[in-house]
Amino acid sequence: MRLLVVVALAACGSRAATSGLVPSSARLAAPAAIDPSIRGADYLTEVAAQLQPRWAVFLEDCRLRLPASHPLNAMTLSATFDLAIGPDGKIVAQRQVASSGNGDFDTAVADVLADASPLPPPPGDLVSDDELVHLRWLFARDRRQAGPATARVRSIELPLATAVDSLLERGELARAARRVAGAPDTPERTAATARVLIAALREALDGPDGAARRTAIEACGGARVAELVGDVRARLAATTDPELRLAAIVAAGALGDRAAAPVLVAALRDDLAHEPRVALAGVAALIAIGRAPEAAAAVRAALDAGPSPAALSALALVPDPALAPRLATWSASGDAAIRAAVCAALPAAAPIGAVALIGRGLRDADATVRAVCADAAGRTDRARPDPALVRRLRELARDRDRSVRARAVAAIGRLDAAHPVRAVDDPAPEVRAAAAPAASESELAVLVTDRTPEVRAAALAALGDRAGEAALRAAGDPSPVVRRTAIAAIAVPETLARLTSDDSSEVATAALVRLTQLRGRAAMTAALLDRLAEAPTASPERARIALAWLLAS
Repeated sequence: MRLLVVVALAACGSRAATSGLVPSSARLAAPAAIDPSIRGADYLTEVAAQLQPRWAVFLEDCRLRLPASHPLNAMTLSATFDLAIGPDGKIVAQRQVASSGNGDFDTAVADVLADASPLPPPPGDLVSDDELVHLRWLFARDRRQAGPATARVRSIELPLATAVDSLLERGELARAARRVAGAPDTPERTAATARVLIAALREALDGPDGAARRTAIEACGGARVAELVGDVRARLAATTDPELRLAAIVAAGALGDRAAAPVLVAALRDDLAHEPRVALAGVAALIAIGRAPEAAAAVRAALDAGPSPAALSALALVPDPALAPRLATWSASGDAAIRAAVCAALPAAAPIGAVALIGRGLRDADATVRAVCADAAGRTDRARPDPALVRRLRELARDRDRSVRARAVAAIGRLDAAHPVRAVDDPAPEVRAAAAPAASESELAVLVTDRTPEVRAAALAALGDRAGEAALRAAGDPSPVVRRTAIAAIAVPETLARLTSDDSSEVATAALVRLTQLRGRAAMTAALLDRLAEAPTASPERARIALAWLLAS
């Protein structure tokens, strides 16, 4: 009988060979098309275009060459095979999962599959965890034949951790994200999500986008991503992106990376001389990782060579009692920057003599010195504020210099909150903003509609959770500073979701972090992973998503 089938298959392609045969039944209608909503419908249709014609030849040969009573013409016959398709379309494995009960029929299916391989290369979104595409295909004697309507794509899943690690090792971050997004909410999914998002941060760190690198660094520090501590450390050296280096220094401190100390200490001397902002971040990082003595030694060495603004300011972080007596001398320097830096170090650098030094600075002829010393006054003991300092600050709240007025107003708000300066009508926006933390509800209602963005933002920050409708209105403010500030007071998911696509990366990041915290990790995991899979490789968006999820609790 098998020989008859083989001969029939060989002959049915020739019209001359079949012209004298008498059909045993009517020709089968074409098999039904597949429902386009079925997963992989397009690919199944492509595969059917190779399998169905070959299978139809066999069925037609049976109809023409065999009597209606022949077992191969029984319309109840069907066999089902599972096929494993490689990336190139080759059938690398096949398994019969349902027999027709007729050996010749089943053999014909195997012959058709052998003849049809390779099939069209499958799309990546149908690939299972074992890197193959798995199909279940029905071969029927009736109208279903080998058409696509009864075929299905199957998913073969390995343990989640195994599958995700394999995908990440091959750099297939988007597929890993989708794989985890589709998994049930279990502790295993939470762990796998963390691995995917940490991989996204690593991708961003190694990518070309400066904003993405900085966001990733900030995420590593903010979320304490210990797995990337070495990657952060590698960005501590001098770079063409000073903001990236600054972010790496801050992150190293947050991560408690003691191995970063040699790099930080080695760079501190030059930073104290040339990069004050970076130097102060470096000192803070060394303190955070338990290396304050090395930071203090570097600051002392810099001051031994002569006072500098950065080194003096650093004394606020690493006070040196031995240097306290010299602060009085430096506060009388002819260089206003040095006099201001002395106040920047107070009161921490000289707790005993701080009030006198600050009082001197508040009467300095230079406005910058007066402003910095007003800040220092605001850092003195709030429980027992010095009356003379407070009186002088009230005088400075009417200073001709707007920066001095702003700092004085802010300091009074901290030292004498019961009697704040009413400055909502001051012509300078920085003064109005400084008045916001101590302003009354009615004053804040005015400030929140101020013409200057910084003032509106300060009023929203002062209102906090009380902002309510004002915060929702501010979500549409033309200023990203205002929108960013409003986010902390917004609890409407729809508004936050809209802001996650804001033109400002800072606003978008803050909104996504807030939305994730509001809804919780579990509720946001699948959506964030799907969003990550769609985002461009090594993009700020991917780093932002990782930050939002890792910060959420």
